[in-house]
Amino acid sequence: MKNIMEDTPPSSLNGDEINAEDGLMYYEEMEEVELEDLEEDMEEDDNKSIPPEDHASVVFEKHTGSVFCCHLHPDGKLAVTGGEDDKAYVWSTDTGDVVMLCGGHKDSVIFTEFCFDGAYLATADMSGVLKVWKCNENNQQTWPIVFEYETDDISFGLWHFGARVLIMGTVTGDMYMFKIPSGETKILQGHNVKIECAKVFHDGKRLAAGYEDGALKIWDLKTCQVLHQISSNNHKMRVTALDVHPENSLLASISTDGKVVLTTCVNGKVVGQLQTENELEAIAFSQDPQMDYFALGTLTGSVTIWDSTRQMMRHECAKPSQLIPGVTKMIWIKNHLVTTGLDGSVTVYEGRSGTRCCEFTGHRSELLDMSYNAKINILLTSSDDGTARIYKYDLERENDSS
Repeated sequence: MKNIMEDTPPSSLNGDEINAEDGLMYYEEMEEVELEDLEEDMEEDDNKSIPPEDHASVVFEKHTGSVFCCHLHPDGKLAVTGGEDDKAYVWSTDTGDVVMLCGGHKDSVIFTEFCFDGAYLATADMSGVLKVWKCNENNQQTWPIVFEYETDDISFGLWHFGARVLIMGTVTGDMYMFKIPSGETKILQGHNVKIECAKVFHDGKRLAAGYEDGALKIWDLKTCQVLHQISSNNHKMRVTALDVHPENSLLASISTDGKVVLTTCVNGKVVGQLQTENELEAIAFSQDPQMDYFALGTLTGSVTIWDSTRQMMRHECAKPSQLIPGVTKMIWIKNHLVTTGLDGSVTVYEGRSGTRCCEFTGHRSELLDMSYNAKINILLTSSDDGTARIYKYDLERENDSS
């Protein structure tokens, strides 16, 4: 029989015996483990593994990575999504079936949007490849491309709300305006600083833009000239987002240090600076003339509603807390504020009272974009979890849960 001791490794690197008292830990010397803490940790892990209740009527799962952007066609029958997989899909909001794959992109698709009348669809990727497609809802074949352009890396894109004019911002600070389908191009030349965000005024003639260095500009879209420039001394850091008052009287811009800058649109004069919560991410003016409010959302979970005229907080809808998800996007739908969260949920607040009245769940990760169609009353969301979801924005359900 083979000697077992021959195959047994030495008890130490040097083959020396270990002292019986070395390497031993007596029960009395061990740190006490709180059973309650262990139970809480196990409970948290269990909660994370339990999927949230899914309120979606349609789930789209064709993308193979994060879904960065989404938009609904004006008639509500079609949705478009773009993602990390360098693809954009057009699909049915009723069934989730793919209508068309928008191919030919070289990088993550970060902009997908139908124009105001639904005649054209624009898709763009991070590398600067822009494609405009002629929409054909009744044809399952690939839609024809009517315009293509390649520029610097793209930071954002938007359609004019009342004309077939496409506006693209770049990391170099220049903005391109394309008339579709002719392709007639105008350039709004920047100051070699990345443009972060922009918004067309409700008069359709001007555009407000926010830049990485904290500067703000109000542009004339016809002449491509700067009407007013607001110094970067106000924000002193990247402008995260901005919005324009529905009466075109006030421009509100935010930065991650919690500062809100209010600027008169007529002369570009700063009329107010508010210091709020850090990590400001979203701002939106109410479109209801009876509610002269704007809302703010932070990545730490704060949601507040402010009086535009008095520059005072009306409601603190949600306080920063581990229990409240951070806000990524927000829009007003009539008298309700709709927010998307880092936890994948959509939360609705009543604007006059600030009370939370409804929540839509189903996503497993943070929401990256949101679109609403008033014609058929549906919400579209896209998420880091690789899916997009359609929710029926049911006001009766909303009121029942308030």
